[in-house]
Amino acid sequence: MPDDVRKTVTVHIERSLFGLSAEGSSVVWTDLPMGPTGAVHVTDGTALFISNAQEHDATLTLVISDQRTEFAGEGFVLIGSWPFSSHLGTAVLDTVSAGGDIGFRLEPNTVYTMHAWRRGGETAPELFYGELRGVTPKTGLEDYLVEFVPSGLQDPVVEGRRSRSLPPVDETGQRPANWVE
Repeated sequence: MPDDVRKTVTVHIERSLFGLSAEGSSVVWTDLPMGPTGAVHVTDGTALFISNAQEHDATLTLVISDQRTEFAGEGFVLIGSWPFSSHLGTAVLDTVSAGGDIGFRLEPNTVYTMHAWRRGGETAPELFYGELRGVTPKTGLEDYLVEFVPSGLQDPVVEGRRSRSLPPVDETGQRPANWVE
């Protein structure tokens, strides 16, 4: 699979949480429901992942595919599938203490079906509190695979209007009169 449609990163999960957002989404990942453990909540280009273990490092692989993968790999279990709006196209990974662009791009203004798989989720609490107790850093508890399958176009986002990294502009591309640089 080409590198431009697949990206694997390590996510440092803190307090059992991490978020994945499309730049331009109006939803903040920490505003999504915080329970139960093992869940994923998705709204308008923002996803909140709730791990079954507390602080640890996990592998997160993001993939763009033409159709849903039937077999994600040994031990992977499908958590669920949701609509996901790409907005400006840049994927942003967030944790409790850090976040930012991870170099993964979706086609802007596109609605995808986001499929999320996890490997190791059911055994993560046992390992976290058992044989990995006192071990730092904790690794190998969970792996995540998130697949994006295009399903249509969304209304275009005016560049910067809903971006967390660009100054606000209106529909005509002008900054508000009270904007100070």
